[in-house]
Amino acid sequence: MTLSHPYKYTFLDTESAWDRDLIAANEEIHPDCQHNRIASRCISAAALFDLDILADGAVSFGAVNSWSEYTHKSDLAVTKALFGSLTERADRVVVTWGGLPVDQQVLTLTAMEYGLVLPPQLREPVFGGRQRMHLDLSLAMRAGGKTWHHLSEVAYRIGVPLSLLRNKARFFETRTPADWHLLLGHCEADTLITAIVMIAWRIAQGSPGLRFEPAVIGMIGAFLRQRPAHPMAVALKAFSADLERWISASQEAA
Repeated sequence: MTLSHPYKYTFLDTESAWDRDLIAANEEIHPDCQHNRIASRCISAAALFDLDILADGAVSFGAVNSWSEYTHKSDLAVTKALFGSLTERADRVVVTWGGLPVDQQVLTLTAMEYGLVLPPQLREPVFGGRQRMHLDLSLAMRAGGKTWHHLSEVAYRIGVPLSLLRNKARFFETRTPADWHLLLGHCEADTLITAIVMIAWRIAQGSPGLRFEPAVIGMIGAFLRQRPAHPMAVALKAFSADLERWISASQEAA
């Protein structure tokens, strides 16, 4: 059995922050509301990572791209850069983790606020029978049930070490260049971890010839060649080395 065509994925993650003015306005509109609403969040960073699963199970890795308010000065500039890159990838499926209730919503609100056109993958497939080109992997794993999994839970279950998963829910300060480096690194790492989970999920779905350990080793290598100074570089190298040792031990045992 072989795939009739390769899977062409672009993994997307965004970071967003609460906007004080939007929160204040919402409190006036809904004084009884006891929590902040997602419409009060603005994009602060975004990252993409390309991965193809070929017909024979081989995996091909593409670009890592990322943007932040620190380098682009505004949420509008970050969003425009992201939309431009996604539009260039119109033939690729965008993959997120929890992206439909969060990333998709904030990006759509930003597009509406500034009069931007959403990239093809993020538009509603209302006309012409077009398929949605955005796969929310957490929703796919839910499979119609009520259970939602955290990305870190699933990643740990398939062997991603805790060193790459601790403090994933932490709040990132953005006062200094070092703060922004950590925030953007977190965003980039989420695209990589989602891609690792996708490999395991595709194997579970019966993708022929696909092997987890070699694919992840190659993925980490491709990622670090583009981001050698990534905040998690040491932990990623250690994870890759562990996978290489596992492959070596398995071959010796055979």
